[in-house]
Amino acid sequence: GTGRASCYASVSGVLKIKTSTGDIHVGNSTVGALDLAVSTGAVTVSDVKCRGDMTVGVSTGKAYLTDVSCENVTSRGSTGKIVLTRVIAANKCTIERSTGDVRFEGCDAAELSVSTGTGDVTGSLLTEKVFITDTGTGKVDVPRTTTGGVCEIRTDTGRIIIRIG
Repeated sequence: GTGRASCYASVSGVLKIKTSTGDIHVGNSTVGALDLAVSTGAVTVSDVKCRGDMTVGVSTGKAYLTDVSCENVTSRGSTGKIVLTRVIAANKCTIERSTGDVRFEGCDAAELSVSTGTGDVTGSLLTEKVFITDTGTGKVDVPRTTTGGVCEIRTDTGRIIIRIG
């Protein structure tokens, strides 16, 4: 539907929230899995422990994920930026955007995959990674590390600037 959807409760199973136009807020929760989707609007997730997977879909809008832990993080979207702050995925973090910036602040996962058509991929990860990067036009500045999981970052037009620590 349309409007704002909020959840600040713990759920043992899957917490699923979908809206066409509006914002989604989930916070201070423990969930089995998290499935959030909005066509036009923003998704804000903060202080969430997810025992399974977290999926965030945004067609047009922004996503803010802060202080989140889970098995896998997947976020797909057409237009809009995503900011991940202290997001820890035990396995894989997958971010895809057609247009929009991707920002990591103190995040980590065993493996990361980031793809954006137009937008910058910047920020910091907690542990070393083996970086595989590709940008059509843009600056690439990543550590020259040889240990850790794979971190694959691709952008058609945009900068890739990542640091460790």
